[in-house]
Amino acid sequence: MKPTSLARLALAASAALLAACGGGGGGGGGSSGGGDPPASTTQILVSAASLDDLEHLCDDKGARVIGPVEGTSYYLVEIPDGVDADDFLEDMDDELEVEDAEKDEGVGFPEGEGTTVPVFVDEGFDAITAQATLDAVGVPQARARGRRGAGVVVAVVDTGVDASSPALAGHLLPGFDFVDGDANPADVANGADDDGDGAVDEGVGHGTFVASLVLAVAPDASILPVRALNSDAVGTASTVARAIAWAVANGADVVNLSAGLRVQLLSVQQAIANAKNAGVPVIAAAGNRALSSPDFPASASDAFCVTSVTLARAKAPFASWGSAVDLCTPGVDVLGAHPRSPTGLARWSGTSFSTAIVTGGFALLRGADGGASSESLLQRLESTSVDVDAVNPLHQGKLGEGMLDLDEATAP
Repeated sequence: MKPTSLARLALAASAALLAACGGGGGGGGGSSGGGDPPASTTQILVSAASLDDLEHLCDDKGARVIGPVEGTSYYLVEIPDGVDADDFLEDMDDELEVEDAEKDEGVGFPEGEGTTVPVFVDEGFDAITAQATLDAVGVPQARARGRRGAGVVVAVVDTGVDASSPALAGHLLPGFDFVDGDANPADVANGADDDGDGAVDEGVGHGTFVASLVLAVAPDASILPVRALNSDAVGTASTVARAIAWAVANGADVVNLSAGLRVQLLSVQQAIANAKNAGVPVIAAAGNRALSSPDFPASASDAFCVTSVTLARAKAPFASWGSAVDLCTPGVDVLGAHPRSPTGLARWSGTSFSTAIVTGGFALLRGADGGASSESLLQRLESTSVDVDAVNPLHQGKLGEGMLDLDEATAP
């Protein structure tokens, strides 16, 4: 059996084991909630012995190599007209020249499908940095020590950003849009129900909200916006992998990822592993399915997985948990910037927003110590966290090392 096929079987076995250990649960989560967006029916991901071998194989089958998935060993291959995607995948995977073939699975953000929704509020932008959520994790104390994340580039792989938001003014670097294939990663509506779920543009504002929280923690950091999800908060595995690789190649110090699915994919795992090897951690949301195993790719061994608790340090009702979680942070009723709100502000709940706060915390440490390894900085966040097991007897050891504490993490 091919080595990559063995690896894929191991991934599948791991997923099955996690599900058997309690993969049920209530409050689902987003486009990564009641069900993932469907996989592409027009293209698959293929890793082959060589590009020449793959091109010859595709020529024989009437298929076409679209191009490489940067940061991985995979190529996007266009499925021939009239051929079923599953049949083509199986056919390609049986070829000796092919090391592995995967569906280009659909991905979504944890807060989709109405699991948690933004509530527009009449508050001032200064309230973002003064909110109780940030007080609870020691942001004021870190700021008093001069920790502000200066010089740190944070890639936000999401729905794009609203460049006109006052919360982001002066902090945006030139980014890229992998949805439309251009250099304008705008967080805007298109007026269409692209995913056919009955809701229109439900993803708009998510990337802006996340970016505003990163900056609320690390106000001197820069945001590198990378749009991998459309206005309905739907993307593909190849888009996410390419977005991560692009962020690394364009100077990111850390990648914040709010996209997930239940299928584990070697292509995305490779992109995250390559980012880590380049010293760029991928900090990812555990998901809002309220399951005992986090979404992929947050569950990947090379990702840093974050879930949500309340201000009282209890697991948030929507939050997924499990042994793959590294850290938790309050993620309920969080205040952030939202372009569709009349005031530009909203309150929202979800693991995406806990993740953004942890990413901001990493930026504080990186800004103060540019020579430290990313792994050591993440370990610092874990080792200084506040234990939450006593408050969560049913989830002991499943909410990470504890709750983020930037007071302790930035202490001399």
